[in-house]
Amino acid sequence: MHIKNSSLFCLLIIGGLILSACNMPGAAVPTETIQPTSTVDTAATAAFASTQTKQAEPTRTPTATATETPLPEPSATSTPEVITAKVGRETNCRIGPAGNYTLVATYQDGQMLEVVANDLGGGYSFVKNPDNPEEQCYLLTNSITISGDLSVLPKYTPLPSPTAAPYFNVSFKKMNSCQGDDYALFTVENAGSVPFRSFYLKVTDQKADKSVEHVVNAFDLWTGCIIAKDIAPLGRGETGYVYSPQFKWNVNADNLQAVIMLCTEKGLAGTCVTQVIDVKK
Repeated sequence: MHIKNSSLFCLLIIGGLILSACNMPGAAVPTETIQPTSTVDTAATAAFASTQTKQAEPTRTPTATATETPLPEPSATSTPEVITAKVGRETNCRIGPAGNYTLVATYQDGQMLEVVANDLGGGYSFVKNPDNPEEQCYLLTNSITISGDLSVLPKYTPLPSPTAAPYFNVSFKKMNSCQGDDYALFTVENAGSVPFRSFYLKVTDQKADKSVEHVVNAFDLWTGCIIAKDIAPLGRGETGYVYSPQFKWNVNADNLQAVIMLCTEKGLAGTCVTQVIDVKK
């Protein structure tokens, strides 16, 4: 009986000690570890975030797909028509539309030219010099026959006229014969601003010391004893002719000297211009 009481007493003491130990300060209190969100919760959160992202994105309007249209094949370009002119008589071509401009070339009957510009309102056409295609010049339209449509050509503005006063250019053309007697024929070109209506010509044979002279109110072209062209008056930029009376002796053209005076009125009246030339065949 004593043993049982002792055993019970010991058990009570041990139990008291255990309870005392549990209530001691500083004893560690077990804590609960927070586990990560379950897989189901994570998937739901991602789905919700995805929904919110899709709602935040602006609505995109679909655009039409560009289709490439093939370019048309280039059509053959026709070569512009070349406007040509055939010279019908000896004519001078100058850098401007008048006889007082610098001479570029003199074209003979039958010469073919390319027309570059239309009539400029003064009776002139602008052509290429066939001997130098980069050089161009003006000639009288009534001296040429044009083939082609001039309306497609431009109109050029000519250079200012270098000479306003009456003036002319002269050259020896040839010796002509009428009824067995010779006479001298000269070409004159009105290079001034007003027409000429008369001329005086004196031709001297310096070897024979003889002269012929006369006054004429026209600038006609003679062939033999026949007038081939009646020119009166000699207009601005036009070409005419002065001719001597017939020589009544044998003449060598290399010995001739000519005094030529052109006047703006008939009978050598008005303004007159004189030139002297030595004839060289």
